Amino acid sequence: MFKWQKKFTNSFHTNSNQNKMKKIIYLAVGALALFATSCKKETLDQGQKELVTSSVVDTLKGDITVNTTVTKTTLLKGIVYVKPGVTLTVNPGVTIKGSAGVIDLVNLENNKGTLVVEKGAKLVANGTASAPIIWTSNKTAGSRDFGDWGGIVILGNAPIITTTGAAFNTFEAFTALPNTGLRNNYGGSVANDNSGSMTYNRIDFAGGIVAAANREVNGLTLCGVGSGTTIKYVEVSNSGDDAFEFFGGTVNASYLISFGNKDDDYDFDEAYTGSLQFIIAYRTNLADNSGSEMIELDNNASAGVFGGKTLPFIANATLIGPASTVVRTIDGSGNTITGGRFDGAVYVRRAGLIRLANSLIIGQAFPTAFASSPTTQAQLLLSPTAPGASAVVNNLFQANVDSTRVVQDANESNPIVLATTALNTALLTQFGTYSNTFLANFGAYKLGAALQPLTGSPALAGGMNLSAYGFVGTTQRGAVRTTDVWTAQPWISTATN
Repeated sequence: MFKWQKKFTNSFHTNSNQNKMKKIIYLAVGALALFATSCKKETLDQGQKELVTSSVVDTLKGDITVNTTVTKTTLLKGIVYVKPGVTLTVNPGVTIKGSAGVIDLVNLENNKGTLVVEKGAKLVANGTASAPIIWTSNKTAGSRDFGDWGGIVILGNAPIITTTGAAFNTFEAFTALPNTGLRNNYGGSVANDNSGSMTYNRIDFAGGIVAAANREVNGLTLCGVGSGTTIKYVEVSNSGDDAFEFFGGTVNASYLISFGNKDDDYDFDEAYTGSLQFIIAYRTNLADNSGSEMIELDNNASAGVFGGKTLPFIANATLIGPASTVVRTIDGSGNTITGGRFDGAVYVRRAGLIRLANSLIIGQAFPTAFASSPTTQAQLLLSPTAPGASAVVNNLFQANVDSTRVVQDANESNPIVLATTALNTALLTQFGTYSNTFLANFGAYKLGAALQPLTGSPALAGGMNLSAYGFVGTTQRGAVRTTDVWTAQPWISTATN
């Protein structure tokens, strides 16, 4: 065990199936300062839907039709909509607990607690490092699990590109629900659309099925959300599906953590074109049976291309793969043989491009992980998607035990293309040049307990100052700089149940 691994072992909740994993986790866990204050009764829907006051917990349910402020511990019951023109404000230190539920397409209060911010509505949830806003399971600590509740869905009016080329879409997890007033729709033409602000929020034990089988909600889903929206200092942990998913839009985000989530950490679709800086993905020994990546992106769910491509600009990411030695298994047609697999760090699919700079891409937490089956040892998975417009620069990649650093596969109808073919030469060339470096193992990164670079770490320098592109200017690489060890703040948690 590395020295930095030992510092925080005793801070974590224990679980017999995950003790080994927890010994390598880096995040500092502090006591959360939760400030409970009184909350008045407020009418939400002409007297029919209301913020119910009790001595223990308030309840959000139904449609929120007037500006509402949540000031104490609150139950999110069923699918709750914030209507256009309305602002839901959550005060610092508040905990909101999502209800468990069943699929009910008639009475939406019976479904899992899920907050939906409609187009034209706003969520203003600004916590602090010492008084974060916690969105979590309604179950007691120690009995919580993936997908206990739904999650947060924000629907905006920023540009998207759908499978049909339309400028709007219906959120894929809610297609079975009544769409009265197009309340489940998103997308438009307002690039700087403002859906509110989320700072110092933690979203735990959300994600998974809410309204239909095989139609999952993520921890935080951003659909057509515009650049006028603030997303900063947000952690998603133990999600039953993705941590963060961006369906089109232009929203920028920074200081994000994805910890121990079941499917992808950061998923981009429908021509998302925003920027992310200082983001972390930390994989535990978990993976979805559809295949999981730390970054996955494509243009849309079909092979069609309608005039635009998904193109996130990601700077200063730290992506750490799982310690598990269980590798993916598929047949020659791309069908799953072994379910539940970690595919790799970055997966660029159909009509997808990427700009990735100043980042640490660490394929596994243990130097000995992925010690078998060379074709599964890749840190970076790429599909043939016009790679010339992508840019992968000034990054540190963890090399494999063999020479295979990049592979393609047949997953989700992508043809198998070996990294040695000419199809992706333009992008593959960038990995060996463009100031990218391959390190021998995890220890070579020389990271501290909060993932900050220590003396002698190659992450201390070698980055490109991207201030001209709207980023915080730095030549350090990775999500945590020595001048800003934000991962040691008490709002972060690594609890697993």
